[in-house]
Amino acid sequence: MNDGNLQSTEKNWLVKSSTRILGPFTLEEVTEQLKSKQISIIDEVRQPEGRWSYIRENQLFMDIVRNIREEQDSHSEQTMTQSIAQHTMTKTDALSVTDDLTPTPAPMNSDLTPPPIRQRDIKDVTPVIETPSARSVATGTSKSYGVSGDARVQNKIRQKSNALRWSLMAAAVVAAGIVIFGLSQKDKKKTIGYEELMSQAIRYKSLGLYEKSLQAYQKASALKEPDADSALQMAPVLISEDRQSLVGRRILERALGQEGRSRAEIVDAYLGIAVSYMMDGDLKQAEDTLQKAIGHEPFNVSALLNLAIIQQKKGNYWDAMREFDGIYRKNSQSVLALFGRSLSTVEYAKAHSDTGALQVLIRDIKENVQKTGYLRQELLLFEVYAYTLLGDVDGLNQAVVQFLNQMPGQARNYSHPLHVDWRFTQWDYLEKYCSEIYQKQPPNPELKALRAVCLMEVNRDSDATKLLQEAMAESPKDPYVMATQASYLAKIGRLPEAMAILKMPELGSLAVKNLLVGDICVNTQDTSCAKAAYTQAHSQDNNNGTALYGLAWVAMHSNDRQSAYNYVRSGLQAEPNFLPLLELRDQLEYE
Repeated sequence: MNDGNLQSTEKNWLVKSSTRILGPFTLEEVTEQLKSKQISIIDEVRQPEGRWSYIRENQLFMDIVRNIREEQDSHSEQTMTQSIAQHTMTKTDALSVTDDLTPTPAPMNSDLTPPPIRQRDIKDVTPVIETPSARSVATGTSKSYGVSGDARVQNKIRQKSNALRWSLMAAAVVAAGIVIFGLSQKDKKKTIGYEELMSQAIRYKSLGLYEKSLQAYQKASALKEPDADSALQMAPVLISEDRQSLVGRRILERALGQEGRSRAEIVDAYLGIAVSYMMDGDLKQAEDTLQKAIGHEPFNVSALLNLAIIQQKKGNYWDAMREFDGIYRKNSQSVLALFGRSLSTVEYAKAHSDTGALQVLIRDIKENVQKTGYLRQELLLFEVYAYTLLGDVDGLNQAVVQFLNQMPGQARNYSHPLHVDWRFTQWDYLEKYCSEIYQKQPPNPELKALRAVCLMEVNRDSDATKLLQEAMAESPKDPYVMATQASYLAKIGRLPEAMAILKMPELGSLAVKNLLVGDICVNTQDTSCAKAAYTQAHSQDNNNGTALYGLAWVAMHSNDRQSAYNYVRSGLQAEPNFLPLLELRDQLEYE
């Protein structure tokens, strides 16, 4: 079978449509979905070995994209033709028709109410002035035209006709007024709805709830085109969360062309434009734009982080390591700076056998993971990898169990900065380090569990299942392997089985055990169970954001809003970008 056939029959295509990732599909299935308009040419696709790219720019879809665009052009032309034809017919219908050939109205009974008459059916029944020939006919044997020729009857007909005409005109005016009033009220409702939705979108953005912000903005945009200031405020959300890099960039570029912008607005605009270029892979334009931002604000952390990320993307690991380290030394709370330094350091050390840089990195990771859960498991993976490069078996084993003693899948529970291209922290890029760790060390149950965690993070659950089955068979009482198995069962919805494992005495001393139990209790709406689990977790670490969220959730469901708010406040002091706490605070303050 040739490569073309393999490419069309293998299910190795993913589609990113808005915020959803669909697939895997075959090439033919993606093409069919394009034809049926289930997906759009502005959506993105990728294969396992490739990067995300727009369908409209992918060479494999050029023919179908061309056909779709030709079809759209043809449809637009046809629509215009129909519109012109319809407009012509309307003008023709509006032409007045003379009554020269209209027959004389039939006799009407004055005692009967005339049937409803449409406006266009009203005819002029005023008697025609008699011509001499008409008078000569009238002087014959017949003195009149019967009832219709009688002057009094004609006068009554004329009066009724005029009255009917005026009543119909009045009814038409009233109906038109009702329609206009209805439309104005409808427009008023739309305007009110738009303002409320836009206010929500901007508020959610300020809170860090970017997904909710984007949803509200999309609803508002469907009602009315956003004004320039609102669009400017929402442009970073469009770029970072909806991957509308071009749309967001155009909004920010227009804003830069306007006079009277503050320095902060100018810097934010340059940062947003730079991130959009980074997402598109245009690192040169991104770098040039970031230099403009630094020209206005030389020590802007987001700009410096993005420049370091660009060096890392280029493969300049020494420069990237040095730049990330400089940011981290001045901003020890910047987890992104430490993460970037970790990635660059292990890559540089791998190529140059720099053990000193690895030792310093391990020390900094150990200090940082005690402060926050943001990217904690990702940083611990780099610690494991650093020990692997150093050949330190004892350090490696301790790092592995620390990695397994963390709540998995936490990356989605933290908001990321809008002005930094943070996507280099995603597990799609980290899974290769898990693979290298597993290949370089003799396989053991805990290493298999670590590998399984990485596979679960990239949704390769079937591969994770095989490794966990092997690990459980080899060491059925290992608490770290058991905890990983329980987290996997909880992930796939087998909650009773997961809870049964977590109740076993071997897991009693693990911190992650209480967090896993609490999460299951929240999912099953078991308040007393959640309270017991999160209370124990909080006693082990009173700054743990997950434990504080769990206690706040329990208080909310116990109608103790004050206690819930206190837990939320404490949690956000420790973890200011922890999404569950941000959402719970929003409920407490605005609902």
